[in-house]
Amino acid sequence: MSILKIQDFSKLIQSKKTSPVYLFAGEEIYLIDLCLNKIEKLLVVDDLNREVFYVFDSNLEDILNAAFTLPFLSNKRLIIVKDVNKMRAIDAERVMRYLTNTSDTSCLVLLYYGNYKKENVVKRKELVNACISSKNCVVVDCRKQYESEVKNFIKFILTDKGKNASCDVISRIIEENGTDLLNISTEIEKLLLYVGKNNKEITKNDLEKVGGYTKEVNIYTLSSNIESKNLKQAIFVLEKLLNDGEDPVKILSAISFSIRKMLNVKSMLEEQNMSVSEVASVFKMHGFYAKAFFSNLKKHNTKILKESLKIILETDTAIKTGGNDIVLALEKVVLFIC
Repeated sequence: MSILKIQDFSKLIQSKKTSPVYLFAGEEIYLIDLCLNKIEKLLVVDDLNREVFYVFDSNLEDILNAAFTLPFLSNKRLIIVKDVNKMRAIDAERVMRYLTNTSDTSCLVLLYYGNYKKENVVKRKELVNACISSKNCVVVDCRKQYESEVKNFIKFILTDKGKNASCDVISRIIEENGTDLLNISTEIEKLLLYVGKNNKEITKNDLEKVGGYTKEVNIYTLSSNIESKNLKQAIFVLEKLLNDGEDPVKILSAISFSIRKMLNVKSMLEEQNMSVSEVASVFKMHGFYAKAFFSNLKKHNTKILKESLKIILETDTAIKTGGNDIVLALEKVVLFIC
């Protein structure tokens, strides 16, 4: 079977037919999560028939035993294997053998986070190719999307929700949020909540009120772009804020707040061993914002974040004493973090 795009996979799911094995592979984590969510909705299995394994701390024998275990009061078991891109060569070989002798009563979902086309471990590369050629496996391409593809993705999501938007509105969503699908989906979620169920058309006015060009919203957008390491959009928003007359110290304060929050969350997760849901509860994060935040947090290194605070302090002093070009100083801060 050839590699499917997300739109083709969605059509396939609508047929209600399931495959013994699925491989969702690519750098776009949002698409991988979207595909997994569709499978979970299709199978509707309870916790007794759903198991999640992480490659780095799981034994492949346990994974295969779970796949061949009969479901309890259900037609199927759902076995999810994460970080397949880190699978050992010997385990990849065993999964390839499983492709020729799959279980009829389970659905094995392999999640590969990374550019599978550039895989340099021979056996993992062979596993991807074996999945693509196997009649027992459905492979979905979850790579980063080009801007033209992101436009189609936005149309696809809006249509799926019963909404319409002009080409200008869609282009502006991308202009404000870049091509990261997780950030775009967060923006669309806010738009959908704002326009409500009865309004079918999303207008420029809706976009401006929800994620538009007010100083307050753009400071939030700047922080969001820094968290996602979207340098191009962060510089774009920074320049717009400065052109609109926003106080440079206020901008720097917002950046500092964002960095401190990321450091605090990392400390809770890594040093205090708190769960993601516990941390989200402490910070009172909304569901769709939390998903984007924790995904973006993985892109940041604790050491760099701490060094960023030192640079922010130096920049704050320079701005207040007139020792530096303000625009250049702020751009350097954003550049260092992103």
